[in-house]
Amino acid sequence: MRSGIVLMLGVWLAVSCQEIKDCTLETSTDYSVVRFYRADTTVKTVKEVAFMRIYEPDVSNYNISTMEDNIDDDTIVVTGLFLNPADTRVTYLFETDSIDYELTMEYKPHLRIYYDECDPVYSYKLDTAYSPNFDSVAMVNNVLDKVVTTNLEIYL
Repeated sequence: MRSGIVLMLGVWLAVSCQEIKDCTLETSTDYSVVRFYRADTTVKTVKEVAFMRIYEPDVSNYNISTMEDNIDDDTIVVTGLFLNPADTRVTYLFETDSIDYELTMEYKPHLRIYYDECDPVYSYKLDTAYSPNFDSVAMVNNVLDKVVTTNLEIYL
């Protein structure tokens, strides 16, 4: 009887220590989270901005926002900017009625295979981000991940 209990306990321990292989646990994203802040204050203050259009000119389906969306209030404080998986650099244009802003992000894709049963995925890390038009761009987290709330802070 005692050996039966020990055997059952051993089987239970062996099964419970198996690694859970859940392919849906991947948290990598293919977009960078960008937040806008006021540049003319000493305290970090969120800034609502309104752009007529945010787009990537080299890729036709990378329109993030347009005034044609029929949204009454087209102001934003945060947006996601997708990366081009076929390249290592993407440049977005932010159109206003007076000036067009430009933001370039350079990044590296990393192929990840977590389990044999799961499809391989790409994770991305930002190398640099810069703009000739915004007051400043700060990279606060270079890992593109669902857990991260902000990758870039743009001051204008």
